[in-house]
This record gives sequence, C-alpha cells and structure tokens, in this order.
Amino acid sequence: MLNKPKMIGLAATSLAFALATTVGCTSRGGILGVDRCADIPAGAIPEPAGSKVCNWQTAQVTGAVADQTVLYNADFIGMSAELSPGATERMARNANSGLAVTQPSLIEPSGNHELDAARVNAVVGQLASFGITSPVVEVATPAALGLRGPQAERVASGFGAIRNSSSGTEAPISQPSGLGGQSFGSQVGGIF
Repeated sequence: MLNKPKMIGLAATSLAFALATTVGCTSRGGILGVDRCADIPAGAIPEPAGSKVCNWQTAQVTGAVADQTVLYNADFIGMSAELSPGATERMARNANSGLAVTQPSLIEPSGNHELDAARVNAVVGQLASFGITSPVVEVATPAALGLRGPQAERVASGFGAIRNSSSGTEAPISQPSGLGGQSFGSQVGGIF
C-alpha cells in the first residue's frame, strides 16, 4: 500500500503534467504541435491577400459581359419584333467590339412562340446588317433578369430620379438623404 505523501506527490505530478499539456492548447504549437484553431493546415501556402475579392469581381465582370448580348422584352417595341433604338445601338457597339461574334445573342422568351421566332429573325437580320455572318441567336432565359417598373427607371437615369418619357428630362422622385439620415443643403427626402 502506498502512503499518503507518495499519493499526494503522484497526484500533484499528474496534475502538473495535465496542466502543462493543456496550456499548450492556447499557445501557437497546440497539443502535440497541432494548432486546432488554424485556418490553413500546416505546410499549405495561403492564397494571396485579395484573391477572394478578385475572384468575386471577375465573376461579376464575366456576368456583365455576358449580359451585353441579351435582349430583354423591353428591348423590343411593345409586343412586336421591332427592336428599340437603344437595343439597336447596343447591338452596333457589340458588333464593332467583336462581342457579337464571340458570344451568342440571347432573347428573353415572351411566351409566344411565333413572336419569339419573329424576334430571332429580326435580330439575325440586324446583326447581318452590321456585317456579322451567321450569328448565333437563341431564345433563352437570361442569367440576369431585368428590373421591374420604378427600379428600372431609377437605374436607367441615375439613382433617385426617373425619366419623363414625354419630354426626355429627368424628374426627381426622391433625393438621397446621405449617411445616417443627414440631409445636405435644402434637399429633403429619403431613399425609397
């Protein structure tokens, strides 16, 4: 049988060893040299600073370039196959930059198969008039759907204003009140 002083000494030694190993958890080395709080495993090389933001920005730019050759229902006049002047100008820019040759033109489906076929023919004819031989034109749902109503009007003419279609001038619907509700000058209003 062990006497009490030896048991106390053995318990103190065990407690000191356990305390020494658990204190290592909070240090850089961790228990047995493994840092369980590390985001990057030992030996791995982390990505350079800003690489996640760069990947996100590249994806946004790629999506924006793909959206340049999309023709939405609003790019046609009413429920017809006639292209709006803005859509014709955008198609001319795409033809001049070579974008219309390298990627297909997408037309948002209208729900009417005859109208969609007429719109495809109109777009093919317009692209042919710009000198693009055998363009690829498809009816498909675009990845980026257009905005509706007031949102589209605000974006089209600048944040906080809409276009007055009869006179071509902008009529403000609200003025941004600045950060934290502060108003600059005599303009009063808020963001809707």
